[in-house]
Amino acid sequence: MAQGRPYQAYQKTSVQTSNQKQLIVMLYDGMNRFMDRGVKAIQEGDLEVAHINLHKTGKILLELTSTLREDRGGEVATNLKRLYVYSYEQVVIANLKKDIHKIREVQKVLNNLREGWKVVKSAGAARPMQRMANAGARFTG
Repeated sequence: MAQGRPYQAYQKTSVQTSNQKQLIVMLYDGMNRFMDRGVKAIQEGDLEVAHINLHKTGKILLELTSTLREDRGGEVATNLKRLYVYSYEQVVIANLKKDIHKIREVQKVLNNLREGWKVVKSAGAARPMQRMANAGARFTG
């Protein structure tokens, strides 16, 4: 099975051997990829492919939202939840209207969050995440 699909085998191994912070960065990468595919599909007039990819983005955002532990994460988790909910709502609207501008707005928010997670992953510190979540909160205000 792995011989016929080396990329899928690599992805599966990567997920199975990653820690939680690495997995979160991988989810952000996946959302970015899905949004890029959605934009490309809209530009090409393939609304079904656009819908599929934006729906996948929304599912990841819902998963990220559902796994937040506000009881442990405090203000950071609360701000992240607000950003995830905002991003999800914008993706749904973008999907309904096939609005490339909204997709790009969400990508900016999520790319900022992704960079914050990369810092946390490499430094193991929560402080950069707090600053990033506070800065990103302006998008939901």
